Amino acid sequence: MSKLARPLFVLRDGLLVDSTRRLKVQKDEGGKEEERFVVEVDTDHEELEDLDVECIPEDSAGRDAGKSAGWKCPGLSADGKTCTSPGTDPRCSQSLYGDGEASPSPKLEGKTRKLAGPDEDGGLVYHALLLPDDYDEDPSKILVLSPRDYDASAGGPKARRKSPFPLKSAEFFSSLTLIGRPEAKTEEEAGYDELWDTSGRTSSDHGASSGTSAKSDNTEGARWVFRGVLNGWPGLVVMELRSIEIQERSKISGRTTGWKQLWAVDNEGSYGVDPSKCVLGKKSRGMKGDKRRIRAELRAPEWTARGWSAESPGFLFWVTGPSVSEPTAPPVVTYGTDIQSIFKCPEEEDPQCDRVTMICHRYATGGKSETAKDKLTYHSLALLEWDHAQYCTVVEIGWLNGIGGYKGKANWYDDKDDPSGSALYGALPPEMVLPWKSTMSEIRCYDVPFRNLDHFKTHINKYLGKTSRFLDPRYTFSHEVRLTYRSRRNIATYLLNYIRRDRTYSEMKRNCQTFTADLCAFLAGKKDVQPFHPVNQLQYVNQKHKFLYESGKYVTKKGKK
Repeated sequence: MSKLARPLFVLRDGLLVDSTRRLKVQKDEGGKEEERFVVEVDTDHEELEDLDVECIPEDSAGRDAGKSAGWKCPGLSADGKTCTSPGTDPRCSQSLYGDGEASPSPKLEGKTRKLAGPDEDGGLVYHALLLPDDYDEDPSKILVLSPRDYDASAGGPKARRKSPFPLKSAEFFSSLTLIGRPEAKTEEEAGYDELWDTSGRTSSDHGASSGTSAKSDNTEGARWVFRGVLNGWPGLVVMELRSIEIQERSKISGRTTGWKQLWAVDNEGSYGVDPSKCVLGKKSRGMKGDKRRIRAELRAPEWTARGWSAESPGFLFWVTGPSVSEPTAPPVVTYGTDIQSIFKCPEEEDPQCDRVTMICHRYATGGKSETAKDKLTYHSLALLEWDHAQYCTVVEIGWLNGIGGYKGKANWYDDKDDPSGSALYGALPPEMVLPWKSTMSEIRCYDVPFRNLDHFKTHINKYLGKTSRFLDPRYTFSHEVRLTYRSRRNIATYLLNYIRRDRTYSEMKRNCQTFTADLCAFLAGKKDVQPFHPVNQLQYVNQKHKFLYESGKYVTKKGKK
């Protein structure tokens, strides 16, 4: 039996498998439709005889037909409020709380310490909004949470909100695990100095006036680590609690004046003080209990500032799969340095980049009138053409987690607005589904099923218009690639060097237009390539040298690579 590359099979009798899609199949008798599950299998027909499956020709079933019924998390409970495996699928928006332990076993403590990483600065910082446990007793009078962030049907905060992420205080504190050992108090800190002159004492409960405590050289300080899935974001699973603050109001005017610290990792935290003891039941001055705003600052592991995992650093992802011969092939997403591994192949098999084109366009506004800023805002991307003419690659830069945090919606695929989610959304690794950060960047590479620029223009024209995707497309630069080393693996290495050297994003100095100009100038060997818009040209300084050099050989001002 010949081996099928990517056939579709319908699984009957309620057989559930990972990454399934529902497909409505019309029965012969009566014309009645029934829902069956579809799974892609790379195997022989003979190996599936025991599974009671029926092969469906791809051209008759269609890959997009199964999405009309919508994706449903296999582990979701009947009431839709809980999931047996939250955080394991990019499309699952269920949260996970209550897995923390104040006195963990050595095994759990060791596992948590490994996930949290060393106590080092540099990890990405997030905030959580700690709601009173009874804040929604009367949903019509919720004051501490914005109505747009409350889901009345679920009886709680909506999933995947922006920072600070809302959750109940009890949910938060039940998800904290204590690792390390608290420091022992000195006699003075324990209160012995009350027998003497106390004029030199600070306002801190533990005598740390500068916000830091003198830790013992041979003692690892206590650390409280959040373990779970925060607000339905699969990428927010392990973070260290750094501080808890409460919002104050003036006694006189009643206006909000700022935030007051209740707990800090280098004060109360270093002595093992349970953060819940400093918060639960706390009411701020002049503020009713149901109006209080308490937020927690959380720091992700140190490696999160460099990539989506410790093992594969680099905020670059590459989507492979679709091609001219298989335009509907399922996408596969690889990120970071792992890209170099999957692209490794004999030199004669490595595609060569032949041509690079700069494309600029405005975004369609969905039929709404364009603002002055909309008319000035152009997105730029580079289109790479390869010698095999089986696909092109779109290369662009944007906000960090802009694709993972936006449900995998990319303008370069037809199913971007599919009601049940795009194929790219389902292909994303869960750790990439995070809230976006507008001050940091990621490089995105998409293999698209077009032979060359002229073929790719058919996609642009297909979605041209105020109610579609693109407005005013411009093809401002196109040139052959003149690099000696221009294979796909070479290009991936250049892009990794660039993003690992500088991960920032700025509307004026480092954005999609400046990156595209850098890339086009580098690949084509030209020195006069400029960003598209005159506003971005004002402060533009070409940075093409960043493609060439390994970022790990450079040290920042803080002494970190």
